[in-house]
This record gives sequence, C-alpha cells and structure tokens, in this order.
Amino acid sequence: MLWGSNPDVEPGRTGRQNGSTARGVDGVTMTGNTRPTAGRATGGLSRRRYLQLSALVGTVSTVGVGTASESPLAEIEFRTDEYGVTHVEADSLYALGYGNGYMQTRDRLFQMDLLRLVGRGESAEWLGPAQLPSDIEVRRDLYDREEINRQWDRADETTREAVRGFCDGVNRRIVERAAEGELPAEFVALGRAPEPWKPEDTVAVINYTLGFFGVGGGAELSNARTLAELFESLGDEREAWEAYGDLNRVIVPDDHYGSVRPAEIETTDERALSYDEVSEAQLEAVRAAAGAEAWGIENLDLPAAVTDGLRKAVGVLEGFRFGSNAVIVDGDCTETGKPMLGGGPQMGLFKPPVIHEIGLHGAGFDVRGVGVVGTPSIVVGRTPELAWTVTTSGDDMVDTVAVELDPEDRYRYKWNGEWHTMSTETVTHYTSPVGAVVQGDDAEDVRVVRQEVARVEQEGTRMPVIALNPEENVAYCQRVTTRMEELDGAFMWAQVGRADTIDEFESYLAEFPFGFNFHVIDDEGIAYFRTGTLPDRRGGRDPRLPTPPSEHEWNGFDVGTNIGASVRDPERGYVVNWNNAPAPGWHSGDSEQQWGTVHRVDVMKRLMQEALGRTDGALSQADVEGIVEDCSVEHPFAPRSTPAMADAVRDASDPQLDAMVSELVDWSRTDYSFRPGPDGRYENGGMAIWEEVRKELQELVFRDKLGDQTPELNFDPTATDGQGGGDPHAADHGATVNKDVTLVDAIDGETTFRWFDRIAGENHPSRTRQRDAIIREAMRRAAETLEERFDSANPADWRLEARESEFTPLGAANPDRIPMTNRASFQQSIAIGEGPDASKSVLPPGNSGHQNLAELPGTLTGDEPDRLTDQLELYANFAYKPHPVTDEGIDRETVSTGQTLTTNEEIAEATRPVTDLTIALLSIPGGGIRAVRDVPRTANRSLNALIDSLDSQTADALNAPGTPPSAVDGLKADLAPTEVKLIEALEADEEVPDDLLGGVVDALTGY
Repeated sequence: MLWGSNPDVEPGRTGRQNGSTARGVDGVTMTGNTRPTAGRATGGLSRRRYLQLSALVGTVSTVGVGTASESPLAEIEFRTDEYGVTHVEADSLYALGYGNGYMQTRDRLFQMDLLRLVGRGESAEWLGPAQLPSDIEVRRDLYDREEINRQWDRADETTREAVRGFCDGVNRRIVERAAEGELPAEFVALGRAPEPWKPEDTVAVINYTLGFFGVGGGAELSNARTLAELFESLGDEREAWEAYGDLNRVIVPDDHYGSVRPAEIETTDERALSYDEVSEAQLEAVRAAAGAEAWGIENLDLPAAVTDGLRKAVGVLEGFRFGSNAVIVDGDCTETGKPMLGGGPQMGLFKPPVIHEIGLHGAGFDVRGVGVVGTPSIVVGRTPELAWTVTTSGDDMVDTVAVELDPEDRYRYKWNGEWHTMSTETVTHYTSPVGAVVQGDDAEDVRVVRQEVARVEQEGTRMPVIALNPEENVAYCQRVTTRMEELDGAFMWAQVGRADTIDEFESYLAEFPFGFNFHVIDDEGIAYFRTGTLPDRRGGRDPRLPTPPSEHEWNGFDVGTNIGASVRDPERGYVVNWNNAPAPGWHSGDSEQQWGTVHRVDVMKRLMQEALGRTDGALSQADVEGIVEDCSVEHPFAPRSTPAMADAVRDASDPQLDAMVSELVDWSRTDYSFRPGPDGRYENGGMAIWEEVRKELQELVFRDKLGDQTPELNFDPTATDGQGGGDPHAADHGATVNKDVTLVDAIDGETTFRWFDRIAGENHPSRTRQRDAIIREAMRRAAETLEERFDSANPADWRLEARESEFTPLGAANPDRIPMTNRASFQQSIAIGEGPDASKSVLPPGNSGHQNLAELPGTLTGDEPDRLTDQLELYANFAYKPHPVTDEGIDRETVSTGQTLTTNEEIAEATRPVTDLTIALLSIPGGGIRAVRDVPRTANRSLNALIDSLDSQTADALNAPGTPPSAVDGLKADLAPTEVKLIEALEADEEVPDDLLGGVVDALTGY
C-alpha cells in the first residue's frame, strides 16, 4: 500500500459515481454530482447549517461553487516519488500554498499541531508538565496572542495570500483525514482534537523557529554569573576580570579559521574593557547576577538557560537548534568547471524531522527543498539554475540590560534617571495528566502554574524581564534587534525560491533581519551571504556583560546582507562553514568559548585542503560528498589536546600512562575517527581515554575557579551515561560552541590567567611543568575509572562501545539510533548544470510522520509503518536519494500522480467558517464520523455546546445565504427516511436523540 493513501482505494485509480471522477486521498478530490458525505449533525443545528455541513464533508470546494462563476478555479497537480516527496504545481500563490498545506498535513498533522502549541506557549496543557519551561520561556521572550494577531494583521498581501492558501489546504486535509477515520493516532492518545489551522498558527511557528534560532546573543546574564563566581573564588576582582578574558573575547582571534579571508569582511571596533575602564554600575550588575532568579515563577525549577534568557529549545523540542555545515566550491576548483554544493542544516534529530520536503512549481517558483513544518515556504533547496544551504551565524543580536528597582515596589524601575512602571500580565499554565503519562512523566507532577510576565517598555520596544535579584533590587531585561519582524523576515527568505541567479538571490535577502549564513551556487559562481540585524553599540560598557540603562545605547543598525561579511566568488575559490566566524577581526558572539583558536570547522578546513591537493584542484562531486562525510566522523577537538598528553608522560616512567599514549597515537593515525569497528566498538582505546582524561581535566583545571559555572561535558548524544542535555548529533564531540577553547589556549600557554595552577594546592613555577603535572594526574584518575569500567588494566582493552545518535520521536513512534555522526538533518549534494543525476538529497528518517490509530498497536510492538524510516538506511550509509527539480527528473522519479483539486480563495473564504465547524465536529477524540454518537460520553460535552463555542463571526457566517442550490437539491433527492426525521427535528429546533443520530450516521456513511 502506498504510504499516506486510503487503504480502500488504490493510488491513482479512478472510478465513476454519477458521472463524476472519484479519486483516492493522495492529492485528489471528488467534485460535480458526487453524493456528498454527511458531516456530523446534532440537535440545535439549523437545517441550513446541516445542509452546509453535509455538502462540505469530503469536498470543501463544492460549497460555494454556485456563487463563484466569475472566479476561475485553480488547478493543483501533484507528483509524488517513492520517498513521499510531492511536487505541487499551481498557477497562483494561493493555490501553491494550498497544495503545500494539503500535502504537509498528509504527512505531519500531529507535528504541526505540536509546533503551534509550542509556538503559542500552550503545550503543557496537552503534552504534560515537562513542557512548562518551554511555555514559560515562549510567553516571556516571544509574543502573546494579541501580538501574534498584530503581526498577521500587518502582513503584506503576498504573505497573506500564501498563508491563507496554506491554511485552507491544511484544513481541507484535516476534514478528509477525520472523515476517513485517519487522524493521527497521537490525537486519540492525548484526548485532543485538531483545531482548524489559522494564519496565526503559522505565525506562532515562525516566531518560535526564527525568534529563537535566527537570533544570537543574550548570554550576558550567564556570563555575569561566571564572572561573579571568579570574583568569589579568586578573591581579587581585577585578577578575575583578566581571567574572564580567556573565556570570552569580544574580537575573533587571529588563529580562528574564518570562512573567508579577513580582507573580505569589515572588522569591528568593539573591544573588551579593562577592569579600570568598566563602570561601577556595570560591576554592580555583574555582582548581583550571582543571586539572580527567574522573574515571575515560584516553586518551579527552570533550566538555567531559561532563567538566564538564553534562546534554547527545552522540553519535547530539546535539541531543536540551528547548527549546520556547508561546502561550496567554485568551478575553478571542480572537475566539471561548474560550482558544487554539499552539506545542510543541523536542526536536531527528530522522528519525523522538524522540516518537510516538497517541490513548489508555479507563481514564479520552481523550487524543491525543505521548509519548517507548519509554514508554507522552502528554506533550503534548489531551483533549476541555483542551489543554496544555510547555517546559523551566532552573531550577537540581543543585549541584557540591568535596571534598578524601587525597594518598595519591584514593578518600578529606573531608566536614565527617571522612574517608570513595568507592564505586567499573569499567564496561567495548565498541565495535562494524560500528556504526562504519554510522555513518561509522573502524573503527580501535574499542576497549575501562574507566571507573571513583566516588560520594560523603553527605546520604542518591549523588553521581557527575565530575572531579578530581590536582595540587590536589580532586574535584568533583554532588548532584541528583531522584535516583531519574524513574519516579514520569513517571507523575505521564502522569496529566494524564485531566484534564477545569485544577483536575484541576494536582492531578496538585502534586508533580511535574522542571523544566518547563506551559501549559494549558480552556473556562474558561488556566494557567501551573512545576514542579521547588528546594532551599532556605543557607550563605555563591556559588551559581554549586562549593561545599565545609562550605558546602553544603539545608534542604528546594519541589516541584511549589508552587515559587512557578504562575499561573491571569494578568493579561496571555496567556502566551508560550520557556524564559525566569517573571519578573524569580526565581532564575536557573546557566548563563552564561542569562536576561539579551536573550532569544529578546523576538520572541514583540513579535509578541503587535502582534497584539493589530492585532486590537483579539480574536485569531483564524490570528493565534496567525502568532505561532508569525513568531517562528520572525525574529531575536531582531540587533535589539539592529545599531543599535550603525550608530552606530559614522556619522562614519567609509568608503563600504564605510556600504554595510554600508545592508544591515543593509534587513534590519531585514523584522523581521530569515531567510525565504529565491525564489532560495534571503536578499534582502539583512544576514544575512551580521551573522553575520560578530558572530563578529569575539566574538573582539575576549572572547577576550583568556576565552581557551579564550570561547563559540564557530555560525550553521549543519547544520554545513556546519565548526563543528558548533550547536542543530539554528537554531543561534546562536536558541539556548536565547544568547551575546549580555553583548555587548548591554556595548554599552548596563550592565556592571561594560569588555569593549570591550583587555587589551593602546590604549583610549579614553570607553566609547562605545572601543566604536565595536572595532565598526568588527570590521566591517572582516568585510568582508574577505565580499569574498573572495562575490568582490565590494559589500555588496549578500553575499546568504547560506539556512541550513537538518536532520532527522538515527536509523536507515537519509536526512537531510531545510528552510529554517532555530526552532520546535517537534511543533506544536499549538487553539482550545478550536470543534470538530474547530480542533484541528490536525504532527509532522515523519512518525510512522513503519519500514523493512524490502526497502526499504533504495531508501532508499540516495534512494527512501525515503513514510511517513517524509508530514508534512514540511506543516511546511515552516507547515501542519497534523487533530488530532481526539473520536469525530466521529476517525471522519472514519480510513482503516484494526483489529479486536480478545484478551489480558489473566494470559495475558501466563503466556506472557511463551515470548514472550521466541520473540523471541530469530525475531530472528536476517537476519530471520524463513527464517533459522533459517543461524543457526549467521550468528550463530556454535547455537540450543541461545541457549536456554541464557535465565535459569533463563525455563527453568523454559518447562517448566511450562499448554500449552492445544487448541493441542497442533490441532498434532498437522495434523503433516507432517517435523514428526513433528522431534518424535521432540526427545523423544529429539537434535540436529536442518540438513536436517531446514530441511524443517520449509519445511513450516510454506510457504517
């Protein structure tokens, strides 16, 4: 059976009913005189409401056809390949969005619902108490319902047309899924019915994904906690200030590898202040950070990232982040003489992914790629003439401001010498006991949590208050450069799918406000566009730390591709990027140890240089794919610290330490690879030794100075070692912001502070001798741990079982694991101008996440539908599927075609209220029309109450004239006796008895 299809209808098969074409559910519709399937009727429905609803179910576009003679119907064609990737063809932007929403709902309805709940800050009510930190973060740092509505109200007409079409396509498919009893099983498990999809839902998803992951910075409070810890542990603020400079630099250092050369960017004039230059007001803000606690939440432990205002996904989407790597090569460096591209976005490993693959053709678009679920655009992909991929920039676009509070009234704050009052609101978060059980949490944790959201309104913007120190009367709020720009920014990005040349691509992003690196190739060349909204910071304050209002000042912004790091045809002839800085001299992000002298891009740089040397500067597509593959399994950080381990034990006369070094040397001969051996273990003890020594060094070198602020190391992406919280791709074997920067600098003697010295303990006067002594101690401690773990004193036996990367289920699926790799969630391999065979991609574990209720028992016993993982084996083996964008290639890969859906915006506008009602009626937990008779018992409410819950606008629309006469007449002509009784009851405004309602459903549906 073809995935996603009606099990009772063969894909693409046609039949005749009353002279009309009836098609399966995979991109088809029923029109004309086909007898409409009845929706759920109930007491209290007027006759007109019932007839409208009956005409709607199964064919939304039938309703209103009689009034749309002056507006031609749009044609939407679908072609689907064996991996469930559908190409949508339509003439208008509305119809293109409609087809996209329709197909996305086929594959990802539950995940779409999950993302909108998360984006609205309402997920705990359905998913359980584990989602409370996420909802608290969203309601504080993003937007409330009113602000989301305002974003939609001010959207331009192009955006509105695309989003309206998307929503109508989504809702059409929800109606069909519900009527077929094919709603995702997760809705039944949670006792939730899918709501109609509204434009504001798409806005909420965009706000979450762009607002959290396209905006870097905001680490000032966390940084201040680290510095405050150093103030305490070192006992000398001046010395602590100097030591902090080793952890966090304002300017990218010369030894950091940039994607382009320093001469190709604009360097910054920002700098770190010396201790004598920093104001007492800023020092007070730093000191107060040690006692800061989350604002507005009591008796709930929040992740430190949420308290400190760091924009990180928590809860069910933990691990959802923009990381990503990219390789683009100019034709001068390829064997074909044309550019090539490899890599893709790292957005976590989920099942299904948070991105959905589709092709869009029409209304100026001719593009194939992936878009974020719940949104109508493609963010990474290709056109026939051009291809692109994206990485996150990490530039600092958020500042944390420390405000003085009135000791008698914490809602009064001082801004530039004057007192003001915060705006506040109370948000009540409900948590679901069902969701708690489904998520594996303790139902006893279910609670009602009230959150006070406070905002400082200054400088023409609203700044959420994230934390306060009640003893010091200091609060911390955050100012973001991109507030309320998410929707506009998303549709600037969406336009790149219309580009035929790099010039056009750049023009669409000229004012794109969010922080990304766009890597683009066309037939003529390559380009690297870094975008964002970077403030011109002025004033005598240190940019790494919270700023008092008197020192906080933004004097304009650099925006879009004009921030000073966009390069066409760079000097090197290629670009490799893995979230590194564009070049030395650039202003650093404000996270500690972000862009230092060691970075994961180093392994990509080495592999690129080796490939160019090996091929004499003529790379093949296989060479580019090899770079992407090898960098995902070769350790980027170990090469910088293992030589010091060998040096430290050279004269130690310790046979076991010598044997440990021998294993590390063997590992180095494999380029520090973490490919597993044939027995599922690493082929020598090097990986286990490095991990354990590195953990011991973290404790010996940093714990006595940084205390609780010492970064925790986690080398297991699946958290089976009990640590948890690691990067889902490769944990700390390749994190975006690595924790080795300061350690490597200290090993090399490039730090101001002597980190290897012990605050309480013996210290050698020689830095080198002290370093070696600490490394030997770390190695001996590691040896004790490894001896016990592997039950052997021989380091050759310390062969670690291969680490794994796990695809975390977003719904009723099972987790899947593959050998640990650090690579994109969606990968492209494209040699421009070389035909369909040179265009490839892979989206693991698969493009579909849909499971119906009948499939759920099999999933629970480990027998999932194959469509959920049909690209997992490709991905695990570093292979690709075809990625065509032209008709020739698409036709070759097509296994199923959908004939036209007939709809247009006029019809959809007229029927939208009825669609909403139908979704509400059909989507009662239990699924499908069959469940109607049990609604009062299963939902604990009558259908009348459900209808009454619709807003007045919907109710008015339902009673408005416009039901097509053909639909009414067709229904009357084929009434069963039970239907006549039902209509009589409706006309008399009588309640419909359960037995009569059940009989009507049976008559209309054949159940």
